[in-house]
Amino acid sequence: MRRVNQVVNLLLLAVFISLAFGTGLNQAVSNENILVKQVEVLAASGWVDTGIEVKEGEKLIFQASGSISLQKGNPIANCGPEGLDLQTPQQPLSDRNLGALVGKVVKVLSIKIDEETGEEQREEVVRVFYVGKEAEVEILLEGRLFLGVNDNVYADNDGKFTVAILRKK
Repeated sequence: MRRVNQVVNLLLLAVFISLAFGTGLNQAVSNENILVKQVEVLAASGWVDTGIEVKEGEKLIFQASGSISLQKGNPIANCGPEGLDLQTPQQPLSDRNLGALVGKVVKVLSIKIDEETGEEQREEVVRVFYVGKEAEVEILLEGRLFLGVNDNVYADNDGKFTVAILRKK
């Protein structure tokens, strides 16, 4: 009986994920992708640390929902994970829509403390990539996974994206 309850709970989780993120139950079950984590990306927060360490060559699937505003109180500035049809040279991915969901992997090479100021100085390698509403991404760098909004000014943003991160088998 306990085993039946576990199977039912797993199927209910798969149904929830498929309904919440617009994928079919058959795809979620038949691909046997593993849900790693669900993360909220607050538009006003900058980069959000997912707490996930990734490896080069690993394939992740991202499924995002929700909406944000790139300027509180301005209905023209509302968008989903695909962002607004606008690009600026200052945003992390200048060739992608402003406000779109993006990710980055950060590999820390060294950390030094400045003896005079006591400030931490990091030497890092960073790879930024587009996510949008749904993406399958091959990770090109081992490191820590972060998610954010393709924007360089966060203080006037509002709203959030909810992102399911799945590991492809």
